[in-house]
Amino acid sequence: MLLLFLTFFGAVTAANECLPGWIFHPETTECYYISKILYKFDDSVSYCDSIGGKSASVSSSIELSAFTSIFNSSILQPWIGSRRNTTNNKFYNLDNSYFSTYFWATNEPSVNGDCVTYRGIGSVGLQVSQCYQLQPAFCKQTPALCNSGNFTGTSGTILSPGYPTQYYNNLKCTYLITSPDNTYITLNFQPFLIEEWYDSVKVYEGNSSVFANFIGQVSQYYPYTFETKANQALVLFTTDYRYTERGWQLNWSSKKVQPPISQSGTNGTLSSPNYPSNYNTYDEQIYYISTSFGTQVNLTIDDFWTESNRDFLEIYNSSTLSNSTLVAKLSGKNIAPYNIISPRSYLSLRFTSDGSLQYKGFHAFWNMF
Repeated sequence: MLLLFLTFFGAVTAANECLPGWIFHPETTECYYISKILYKFDDSVSYCDSIGGKSASVSSSIELSAFTSIFNSSILQPWIGSRRNTTNNKFYNLDNSYFSTYFWATNEPSVNGDCVTYRGIGSVGLQVSQCYQLQPAFCKQTPALCNSGNFTGTSGTILSPGYPTQYYNNLKCTYLITSPDNTYITLNFQPFLIEEWYDSVKVYEGNSSVFANFIGQVSQYYPYTFETKANQALVLFTTDYRYTERGWQLNWSSKKVQPPISQSGTNGTLSSPNYPSNYNTYDEQIYYISTSFGTQVNLTIDDFWTESNRDFLEIYNSSTLSNSTLVAKLSGKNIAPYNIISPRSYLSLRFTSDGSLQYKGFHAFWNMF
C-alpha cells in the first residue's frame, strides 16, 4: 500500500523544483516527502528535521484539498505536524501556522490521543491518534521557486518563474536591475499574461519598494514599458494562492544620460536626436538658448512629427525647466510651422519620447530678436 501511495504521489508532480526524492505539488507550491519507514509522532518530527524539512501541517483550504488528492487512495495515515496542548486542550500546528478546526474529519477531534494524522479515505480530514502509533512521516519543504536576484550590465532579459509554461502560486519575487553610472533604464514587458487583479508586477525606482519610488504596475490595462530616472530599477512579482498563467518576459536596457545642448549668440538650429531619421525610444534631450541681455529669442519650428500624446517637445520661458514657466507642450503631426518669441534673452526646451512609436521628431531655427 505504501508503494501504491508513492506511485500516486508522483503522479501529481507538475515540476521538478524540489530536492531528489521530494515531490512538488503545484497547488500549494510546496515540496513533500513521505517516509518509507513508520515512526512514532515525535520521531516523525525529528525525521523531517533531519532531512531539511518540517512535519507538514494543514494551514489552508488549498493545502487541505492538496492533501486529499494525495492521500485519497492510501489506507496509511501519515503524521501531520499538529498536536494537542494538554494544558488548554486545544490543538496547534508545530510550525505556528494557523490551526483551523474546520479541517477535522467527521466526529473529530476525539479523545483518542493527542497527536494528529491525516485520513484520505472515507471521511477525509484530520484525525486524532495516539502519539505512540507507527505511521509514515510526512514532511514539507518550501522550494526556491523565485528566480530573484541582482542583474547588472547594459541590457538583459528576465523571465517569470516557469515561463513560458506556467508560473506558480504564492510567489514574491524581487529583481533588482543596476546599469552603469550616468545611465537610466528602460523596461519592456512583452509577452505578458498573468491572473489579472490578483497577481501583480510592480516597478519601482531605485532599490526599494517604498511608495515614493513607485513607477507603475503592469497589466492589460496599464503600460508594458517603463523608464527610470537613474540607473536602478526594482521589479516585484507577487502571486496569490489560486490560478496562474504563462507569465512574462522582461527585456531591459540602459541608455546614457545625454548632456544638455547649449547655444548662444545671434542664431542657431536645433533638432531632435537622429533627425531627419526617427528618434529613439526613451530619448530625453534638453536644449538651452541664450542671447545678449536685453534681447529676445525668436524660435521657429519648421518641421514636426512625434507620436501624438506620447512624445513631446516642451518649451519654457526661462533658463531652467520650471513648470511655472512652461508655455508650450507640443505633440503630434500638424504642428509646424510654429513660432514663439521669449519675453527675455533665454529659452529652454525638452524633448522626450516613450517606448512605443518613433517618428522623425522636429527641426527648428532661432535668432536674436
